Amino acid sequence: MNHKTIIHSIMSIMLVLGVSACSTKETNNGATTTTPTAATAPAAGEKVDLRVAWWGGQARHDKMNKLFDLFEQKHPNIKVSREFTTENQYAEKFTTQAAGGNAPDVIQTSSFFQFDFVTRNMMLDLTPFVSSGAVNTKDFDPIDVDGGKVNDKLYAISLGHNITGVLYNTAMFKKAGLELPKNNWSWDDYVAAAKTVQKSLGNDAWATEDEGGVYRVLELFAQQRGKSVFKEKGLGIEKQDLTDWFTFWDKMRKDGLTPPPAIQAEQGDKTQEQSMLARGKVAMISKSSNQLKIYQGSAKDELGIVSYPMDPKGDKKIPLIVASLGITAKTKHPKESAMLIDFVANDPEAAQIFLGEHGPQASKKMQEVIKPLLGAPEGKEYAFVNEMLPSTKPYPTMPGGSTSVQKLLLSNNEAIAFGKKTIPQAVDEFFAQANQILNR
Repeated sequence: MNHKTIIHSIMSIMLVLGVSACSTKETNNGATTTTPTAATAPAAGEKVDLRVAWWGGQARHDKMNKLFDLFEQKHPNIKVSREFTTENQYAEKFTTQAAGGNAPDVIQTSSFFQFDFVTRNMMLDLTPFVSSGAVNTKDFDPIDVDGGKVNDKLYAISLGHNITGVLYNTAMFKKAGLELPKNNWSWDDYVAAAKTVQKSLGNDAWATEDEGGVYRVLELFAQQRGKSVFKEKGLGIEKQDLTDWFTFWDKMRKDGLTPPPAIQAEQGDKTQEQSMLARGKVAMISKSSNQLKIYQGSAKDELGIVSYPMDPKGDKKIPLIVASLGITAKTKHPKESAMLIDFVANDPEAAQIFLGEHGPQASKKMQEVIKPLLGAPEGKEYAFVNEMLPSTKPYPTMPGGSTSVQKLLLSNNEAIAFGKKTIPQAVDEFFAQANQILNR
């Protein structure tokens, strides 16, 4: 066989395979980037096992399973192995898997987690996939595209955007003789409503969950003071800010407006379907707007949504939450991972299953596809998001280790609630431990 024949044979084999792979390399800032290259990859029809991870309750799991069943039908050579857990467990589980070299190929992420994931070099830069057209973001809302960026590099593809608000039981408000709350209500309005609602409840129901350990709402509290819980390389709040926060929720507990500590502590890993809001045990809880429909699916009473309480004299800009999918740095299947992400974001049949699970979808075309299929809860959710959207801003940058600090907030609030720490002790220990984590 002559030299030309050998070359021709090799090129023919590559053409038959018809597959592109990706090479990865570490950039100057430590992040991982990916570059499409011609390389040997699974031959056409060869089975690929693609691991995908997400968090949520049973309703979301059912929806994601239907979504990936459809993807497998459209791509018979790809098996989607599914891994899911509750939101509280998710970040810790994934970072542990990544540290052990056993991370899934595709992961769900959000504004709460992705800065930490990227800083730990756990995610690929997806820019090459978008540039090549493997993942289409041409008709995405710019806020969704920007929501997947860290340091101007694209690490995640948006599934939709949402805003933290207060989900509330309309029947409990009406029973208490209260008008339904309106957006931009104040902290005084919030506390007054909680006290009035509590008077009309029995001994086994409460006005609100204890949220002193919830990062997402401490962030809103800090933002109203012109700060953020985190800066790019550390904490962005002072000890007095956390003291004021813990003191507020300690008074709410002592006034009997929140569940006793033992009952509240049980809620940590409960799904939306098992939550106190869904079971009619609390009148209010702060969650992302996209979760309204999920809680409503298990609640007997009609639920509503209103903005988180605000300081009339404070900053009224609120951070927009973008939920997304990303590809992990050590995946062996970058091409198939990109195919799956593009399917979720842009396939009309997928959109009819997904139905804006994380809020108004990034793709404007997909928003039009699902518009006739949306129910009353989604209508409330979208109306709330659209009204509040002009008051939003990008989610603040967070340093590596921020997900661990978020859990630290919860444990210190619980210690105060159970009487194991005073507020000054909890504040001092939080700052000492948080700074140790963030300065590693």
